[in-house]
Amino acid sequence: MQPRVSLLAAGVAVSALTATPALAERVIVKCQRPCTAAVSAVEQGGGQVTYRYRYVNAIAAEMPDAGLAELRAVVGPGAVRKDLVVAQPTVAYDRRSGKALLTEAPAEAASELGAAEIARLAAARPNAYLINNTFMDLGPVFAQGLSGLGQKVAVIDSGIRPGFPHISLDGSVIGGEDFVGDGRGYSNFANGGHGTFVAGMISANVTFTFAPGAFLDAVKAYCPSCVVEGNQVPMIGSAPLSSVYALRVFGPTGGAPTSRIMAAMERVLELRENYDNGAPETPNSDGSFAALDITVCNMSLGGATLYAGRDIEDELTQAFLDRDVVLVTSAGNAGPSGTTGGSPGTGFGSLTVGASSSAAHERILWDLVYGAGIGALYRPFGPTQTASFSSRGPTADGRSDPELVANGFASYGQGFSDPGGIDIGSGTSFSSPSVAGVAAVLRQGAPSATAREIRNALIATANPALIGDGSGPLDRGAGLVDAAAALELLRAGNPSDAPGAVGGTNPNVKVNILQGVSLTTYDGSVTRSAQGLLPGQRFDTYYRVHPNTSAVVVRLSGVKRGAVQNVLFGDDILLSVHSAKTSAIGDGDYPVYTYTTGGTYVIPSPELGLMRVTLNGDWTNASPIDATVDILSVTDPVPGFTTQGPLNDGQVKVFPFAIPSGAGKLEVRLEWRGDWASYPANDIDLILVRPNGTANYDGASLNNPEVVVEDGPAAGNWYAVLDGYSISTRNGDRFQLRIAVDGEVVK
Repeated sequence: MQPRVSLLAAGVAVSALTATPALAERVIVKCQRPCTAAVSAVEQGGGQVTYRYRYVNAIAAEMPDAGLAELRAVVGPGAVRKDLVVAQPTVAYDRRSGKALLTEAPAEAASELGAAEIARLAAARPNAYLINNTFMDLGPVFAQGLSGLGQKVAVIDSGIRPGFPHISLDGSVIGGEDFVGDGRGYSNFANGGHGTFVAGMISANVTFTFAPGAFLDAVKAYCPSCVVEGNQVPMIGSAPLSSVYALRVFGPTGGAPTSRIMAAMERVLELRENYDNGAPETPNSDGSFAALDITVCNMSLGGATLYAGRDIEDELTQAFLDRDVVLVTSAGNAGPSGTTGGSPGTGFGSLTVGASSSAAHERILWDLVYGAGIGALYRPFGPTQTASFSSRGPTADGRSDPELVANGFASYGQGFSDPGGIDIGSGTSFSSPSVAGVAAVLRQGAPSATAREIRNALIATANPALIGDGSGPLDRGAGLVDAAAALELLRAGNPSDAPGAVGGTNPNVKVNILQGVSLTTYDGSVTRSAQGLLPGQRFDTYYRVHPNTSAVVVRLSGVKRGAVQNVLFGDDILLSVHSAKTSAIGDGDYPVYTYTTGGTYVIPSPELGLMRVTLNGDWTNASPIDATVDILSVTDPVPGFTTQGPLNDGQVKVFPFAIPSGAGKLEVRLEWRGDWASYPANDIDLILVRPNGTANYDGASLNNPEVVVEDGPAAGNWYAVLDGYSISTRNGDRFQLRIAVDGEVVK
């Protein structure tokens, strides 16, 4: 017989946790500027304010847990948010092979391309730009002598690695600032390579000469017009003569707190404001400026948000348009399921860019990875696709997102490896700066246009017909960017000056996405069939996971493949099941991600909210494919829980229980109503305190339910601590707590 476990007598106070050391919490606080009362509450609570924001109603602070209650009393429900760490941006990777979509090749020499050479090459050999500026129609713009000269583009990223010829030969990087504080500064060869690669997508202006070999052979095979004058391949950014100002927020490893990224965003606005107020553009000895005429800012990064469009970082995006700066952001690499974008890309003021994938780019990459000729076999489908990794819409408030796409698969650049060679990297990180560069060129070509007009012209003239995989607006936005068409619209003098679209405010995500983009959600037992899915085409089912669901079962059947298939591994369905999270979490939160022709998949203890069950015609397929998906929920026959009740913003409830000796497994599960199907979603933490006073914070995440498991738990008195960290609803939320030892629920 299993040992019985019972709750200890009620009435144990929070003071029972005094054995747990006080923690310094990093928080971002919504407050009405100048936030005097909030600042006072932070300081009186033993904390310190780390940032006082000027362009959004917020402060950032570090303070002990004990002081948060008084702070919340001052600022109101939901105003205190975790200062979430945004993951270091990286290249996308191929889940089929498990390989990062990054490779390198040696070059023999590099030579700078000047303004006249860029214009001449554009006029005489417009297709020479295809390797980096596929389908963006930049050749006619460059031929007019418009290449971003005089435009300053801020890049918030990992800083610069100096010495790479694609941006160093002409001094593309005019300066920068460091927000990390590790002594490396904004320009240091020890910095991460991501920011250097991103900067080159904007302002590279160099021709590399290659010896005969794998790279040159692949380019000649799949993009022959990209090779000019013998064995030279131009590396030309979308604004090759623009200047880059680097704001470093990521160290060589690890992520960056949201507060730091917001500080860098505010610095861009401050530099522009100082310039507008007449301050001179004079560099300081450390490479920083006090004023700068920044016209475009690129942010190839993103993190989770509970309140898409209306969270604090998202609100800050609107200040860019208000101060005439075009803010271009990456959609994220959390695709292919829908509602996988992150902040600041979910902001109303962002121009959010997803990634497309041309056959030529992909084939070049796979030839380099696997050998000559493999690329055409790996990617037999010729039309351009939305890249499988690209994050999709809609946002939780029902907006179509991203706004548009640009090539982000196998981009041609430098920064990750050796200055003597080139890199081939993939990700929405590299589609975003391509569009940022186009925005800079448009600012040069239409100097009287506002940031809103530039943004809207790019969206209005994007070309959806160039994406040939059946993608819709939630995949590729308005389509592939078209620089020449956008310039023509701006010069015609009638572009829209409207602000970015504002989504719905219904507290139910289901209602927002139905009203905003006509997406229907399902629950119970569901059967849906997809017919003729093109290679790369997506078919999503938004499935409601209700409380007390012990598992969701997904069955794929009826797969019908075409007569012509991928000769390497056949045609199949990419089946991905995304959790209910309505925001980007790294490369996506996928309990199921598999290439299959049928099978049954069980997702135990699924997250509450709107799960996305996604069928993709595998992007490596040669022909259209059919499939049927069945989805059903398994519920607990008698929902077992230890206790339930209300919980308010900032409220802490402590539930003591005892574990006898010899117990094999402790499982604690906390769920609440304001799950990811709510807008905004609530954030409640579960913390376990062991008999020796140490704490398990595995349940202090963004999951719902929060589940914490300990094998061989120590005998003695335990505490389950519920922390209503961020509950936006004024009437609070309701929770259910289930404590089980060796499968027996504590009552």
